[in-house]
Formats: sequence, C-alpha cells, structure tokens
Amino acid sequence: MPYELLTSLGRQAANHVWQSTLFAAAAGVLVLALKANHARVRYWVWLAASLKFLMPFSLLRAIGSRLGSRYVPAAPAPLFSFVMDAIARPFAPLPHAVPAPAAAPAQPGTFPLAALLAAVWALGCAAVLLGLWRRWRRVRAIVRASEPAAWNRPQGRAAAKALRLGLVSSPAALEPGIFGIFRPVLYLPAGIANGLSDAELDAVLAHELCHARRRDNLTAAMHMIVEAMFWFHPLVWWLGARLIEERERACDEEVLRLGIEPQVYAQGILQVCTLCLKSPLACAAGVTGSHLKKRIADIMTQRVAARLSSGRKVLLAGAALLAAAGPVLTGVAGGPRLRAQTEAATFGKPSGPKFEVASIKPAPDLQTVMHGGPAPHVGIKIDAARVDIGHWSIKQLIMRAYGLQPYQVSGPDWMESLRFDVLAKLPEGATGDQLPGMLEWLLVERFGLAAHGETRELPALALVVGKGGPKMKPAAPDAGAPAEPSPVGRTLDGLMGASPDGPFGAGTIAMTSGGGLHIEVAKMPMDALATVLASWLREPVIDMTGLPGKYQVTLDFSLPGTPGGDAPGMASEPMGASMSSAVERLGLRLERRKAPIAVLVVDRVQRVPTEN
Repeated sequence: MPYELLTSLGRQAANHVWQSTLFAAAAGVLVLALKANHARVRYWVWLAASLKFLMPFSLLRAIGSRLGSRYVPAAPAPLFSFVMDAIARPFAPLPHAVPAPAAAPAQPGTFPLAALLAAVWALGCAAVLLGLWRRWRRVRAIVRASEPAAWNRPQGRAAAKALRLGLVSSPAALEPGIFGIFRPVLYLPAGIANGLSDAELDAVLAHELCHARRRDNLTAAMHMIVEAMFWFHPLVWWLGARLIEERERACDEEVLRLGIEPQVYAQGILQVCTLCLKSPLACAAGVTGSHLKKRIADIMTQRVAARLSSGRKVLLAGAALLAAAGPVLTGVAGGPRLRAQTEAATFGKPSGPKFEVASIKPAPDLQTVMHGGPAPHVGIKIDAARVDIGHWSIKQLIMRAYGLQPYQVSGPDWMESLRFDVLAKLPEGATGDQLPGMLEWLLVERFGLAAHGETRELPALALVVGKGGPKMKPAAPDAGAPAEPSPVGRTLDGLMGASPDGPFGAGTIAMTSGGGLHIEVAKMPMDALATVLASWLREPVIDMTGLPGKYQVTLDFSLPGTPGGDAPGMASEPMGASMSSAVERLGLRLERRKAPIAVLVVDRVQRVPTEN
C-alpha cells in the first residue's frame, strides 16, 4: 500500500477518533443530566455515542456541501459554523510527504512504521472478530441442538406471537435469552420451570420479551462492529459496558411497570443465576447481565424513574439536531460561500478528447541558455492544429488542467523545478475550451498522475465591502450581440482558467507612465475580481462582499520591481500597499482570515514521462 495512502488514512482515522471521543464526552454530560430519568433514554444516548464511531463528521459535511453547491453570496460565517468546522477537522493536515523516486532507496523507517501500524490494527481487528465468532458458534451450536417448545405460559404467548418469536429448549445450562437478530428465538434451558415458581418464570419471560421488543440484539451487534474496528480505544469497551447496564435496567423498569412484584422478579433473577450459565454474547440478550447486585437493589427499592420534563425533551431534541444537522449545515454554509475560490475540480478519471500525439521533452535549463544555447520558448501557444507549451513545470500543467491556483496544488518540490516542452496535436474539431481535459489525460497517461482532493485551513484574504460602501458603478445592461472579447477579457479569462470568450465586455490593460499596471473592465462580477486578486497576490482571496451582478472595475497598482511595488506572494504583513490601495479605491477592503480551501494533493507523479 503506498506510503501517501497510509499516512492519509492514518490522519483521517486520528481525526475521526478525536471527534468520536469528544462526542462520547458530550453524551456523558447529557447522561448525567438524565440520571433521574428512564434507563431507556440513557441507553439511546450511549448508543448514539457508539454509532458515532461509524459515522464521520466529514461525511455529513460533504453532504452539506453538495446541498449548498449553488453559489449564493453570503456574509461572514457565524461563530457556530467555525466551531463545527473546527470539530469536524481538528487536526491540520501534515506536510505532504513525497516518496523517493523509483531508482532511489525507500525512505528509511517511515513506510515500515506506517505499514506496521496498519498491520497491528488489522491483527487486533481480526483477533476481536475471531473471539466474537468463537463465542457466537458456541451459542449457535446450543440453539441449533435445541428442540422447539410450546408457549405454556399465557403470560407471554400473545406477545411472542406478535413478535414472531419462536421458543426452543435443550438440556444445556445456558441462561434464558434471545438469540438471533432477524429471526430471533427465545432459548429456555430444559427443566428451568422446576427451579422457578410460575410467578418467577413469568417475570423472567417478561424480561426476555422486553429485549425482543427493543431489538437489543441488533443494537448490540452494531456496537460489536465498533469494538472490532476501534479495539485499541478504551472508551469503546467502556461504552459497551454502559450499553449493557442501561439496557438491563430499562428491561427491569419495564417488567416492574407491568405490575410484577419486585421480590418475585428479584428472586427469579437470582434463581436463574444459580441454575444457569451467563450468555457469552452481548448480542444474545439474557437476564443476568450488568451489575447484578446494584440491579437487585434498584428492583427491591422500586426506584421510580422520572418522566422526561419539557425542558429535558428540548435538551435531547437540541442535542440530536446539533449532532446530526450541525455538520450538514456547516457544509451548506461553508461550501457556497467559498465556491468561487475554493471548489477544486473533481479529481477522477479524465473525460473528453485526448491529444492525437504529444511530444514531451525536458526544457533547456538556464545554464545551457547562458552558455550560448538557444533561447527557450516560455508560455503556451494554441492554434487550430496544435498546442505549443514551453518551459512549463508539472505544477503549471496541473494548474491549467484543473483550473487551480498555485496554493491549491500540494506535492513534491521538484514538480516546480523540472521543466518540460510539450508539443501536441489537437484532434480534429477540438477547441481551446477542451484543452484542460486533454492536459488531464496527458498528466494521467504520460506522467502517471494520481491525486485526490482535500479541504485545508489556509490563511486567506477576505474581500469585503468598505465602511463607505462600494464606489464602483454597476455594469451597463447587455444590448445586442456580444462584443469581440478584448485583450483584458482574454487575460482575465486566462487567469480564471475559463473560456477565451468570457463575458467581461470591453476593457483595457496598459502600463502606466510610472511602471504600474492599469486594468479597466466594463463587466466584472465580484468572484472574478477575487480570483484576479488571488492570481496577483498568490494566496487565496475569498469573495465575501455579498454584492450581486457585475460592475465597472478600474485597478491601478504597481508591478513587482517598480517603485512602490511589492513582489507577488505578499503573505507577510503589512500587505502590499499598492494592491490594498487599489482595492480600497473601489470601496472594498482585504481582511486577513483563515478559510477552508480546496487543495489537490498529488499522491504519485513521475519525474520522467512515458513514451507516446
């Protein structure tokens, strides 16, 4: 298994265990508040804490993101959204580790450790499952050797018929219990009626019928899956003990509610303990489980459980809504607000046409050029027949293929340092709009690219409205046929990875007398402005203006290396004064924040492309 996959799975597992532990702690606080209420309520709270181990918050967030996939301008996210986001992703992703190239030796100690941890987990899981299987076989062998029996006691005949619950009996001294999940049967040891009075036997049968009605075997089997998967976590085993304790107390409360005398019921349980062996399976619910001495004391004192008050009902409903809907709502709120800048492409199998033929050669390095070599072609040229890409890195190819910014690609450093010249022939009828898809095929087939998408907390700039409000004029409404795209339209579309025929209208782009840049665009939406700013600043810029429609935008700022200019990638404070001033003249402002950003993580890529 690749090192990157192991480390990624390990990080996600650690996040999930942390979240589930926090959820169980919150469930414990809730149980304390419900201490005086019915045991069945506390049982369902503990069961929710158990099942949380099978339901990652990230899955609920993904559902919410899909529900909120349509872009809607929004105000800054409320505190609740950031709290849920922190819980859903408590650990920052580790720096991306890159395996050595095929010809180099493997990283010493790193991969073996990851593989060892995975092997230990698998062995532990197998050991727990083997133990459960052996105990299940023992009980199953006893039940299969049993003979069908008739319901002689009228106390349980009608209830058993309604539950479609069969009755079997054998000489084995196994305690009475419900065996099976989908077609359960009640097992009774032969001769048990001789050791119990009729009233005591009725009380024991009532207890087992309560287990059958509650489907306790099914919920116990669910927790057994949790124990097998998370065997290394002591909290999981502690939860199992709490579930057995509360389910037995819930059945005790139900039996007493039916009017059975406490002394008769307690005596029946003690007689079963004297005559029979305890069931070895949690999912074969018997009558002697949990802390027997405490149960008998509660039965004899007829401890009365309080009904849920309106306040406690509201508390339970609120906790359930927060646990289930909180991550979903966070996904809904987080996804649309950041869509323009943070939604990466779907990193699956490419689709669409491929290059008919493509030549990939290492680009000449700077030393070759300095010693009299030919000047390299740098950039990209597209015509009706071919694509000529000069001196591009693999990272640049990935960015163009998936429409990403530099900060959205995570991988080995050499992806930027190795440069290639690509000369490719377009298939007949293909257009420039299909170039990203063809580059995807090129990366997958020739460089062996394998990647996946992640969402990471990154420093970002939020584009917001200034105190005085926006100072831009709304764009004029469209009239007649669209005008020929201007040079600035092509430039901005290229920055956004969009079609050359983008809807920016007429505009100008020119150098100023002071060495700066003047950009004037007739029709610009705010998400496009944020993307342009991100391209210049080389860090995420999030549109949080909430301004719909398009505006007439004029930007005047200094270029890198000119008087008053700041270099691209101005991540340190104070932020580039020239760009900040240009934005403020529009009635907008850039604020430092942290935001979830979609990132493409390169799992595997080859230094040397394969032959065509």
